Amino acid sequence: MLSSPINLYNKKILLAPLDWGMGHAARCVPLIKQLQQQQNSLVIACTKQQQQFLEQEISGVEFASLFGYNMSYAKVLPLWVKILFQLPKLSAVVKQENKWLANYLKENKTDVVISDNRFGFYNENVESIFITHQLNVQAPFFQNMINRINGSFIKKYNICWVPDYVEEEKRLSGILSVEKNRMNAVFIGPLSRFQKTEWQQKKHDVLIVLSGPEPQRTLLEEKLVLAFANTSYKIALVRGSFNERAQKLPSNFYVINVASSKQLQELLSVSEKIICRSGYSTLMDLDTLNAKALLIPTPGQSEQEYLAKYWQDKFACTYLEQKNISEESIKKFMLA
Repeated sequence: MLSSPINLYNKKILLAPLDWGMGHAARCVPLIKQLQQQQNSLVIACTKQQQQFLEQEISGVEFASLFGYNMSYAKVLPLWVKILFQLPKLSAVVKQENKWLANYLKENKTDVVISDNRFGFYNENVESIFITHQLNVQAPFFQNMINRINGSFIKKYNICWVPDYVEEEKRLSGILSVEKNRMNAVFIGPLSRFQKTEWQQKKHDVLIVLSGPEPQRTLLEEKLVLAFANTSYKIALVRGSFNERAQKLPSNFYVINVASSKQLQELLSVSEKIICRSGYSTLMDLDTLNAKALLIPTPGQSEQEYLAKYWQDKFACTYLEQKNISEESIKKFMLA
């Protein structure tokens, strides 16, 4: 649950999470549950895959079909270059979702709109709330310009909820949540769908949790499968994809395509070690469970690269670049 109260009661709320992987939808689960406890009525605007995931986690909400950003990653190009090429598409989607919202509000009584990182999901006729931990975007190039654009969008909302601790010394997001442009930010505490748990007898030597957009999700899966294929380690693999895997996995792998919160928390509690991306939603889960992990950032994604290094320095996790995954590097991690 949230560490800070959110003062919304008896409201009709429309909430929309970003569709870059399942992390945004996952971290909205505890928020949705708290808002329900406060007698709010919720409609979740999301993609079909997000709805499929959320229906495992929550009940008592309505769903509205909303298109995704559908941004694609590259196999070779750095992420920032790929996004640069897709800026016209991104701008068009932001305008399109703003128009979608305006039309929705004409037909449906709504008191509050909450956007988890969807930049165009605001409207001047209702209270509009933006959720992000990235007030200070880290980028290899054009960082000042990117932050001006980022800040200009956030300021279109009445308030910005930052899912991190108020106390700077406890911050999970480091310099990413440093407010520079007066964005009306309020720190609401980390958002995790998990509860602190007692560690149990270990059934798996390592749990691999995959997430994020393609093709990098699949590339990481293939690299880790290859690295563990000829070992005797017992591996639990949460693939983070509703699409079935084409090739059969080695016999030492136990596989779930998309895990519910209950399944994932159980796996975390019975696994000796964890390997995952350094996406912020995943890191909030690690914080809640007081767990350490091998963090492999998505190549070229500056935010994840910064967070992996930050968590290695501050929270005793291990950082490994995807290109350096090998039997040798994995063996070193397992024996540490």
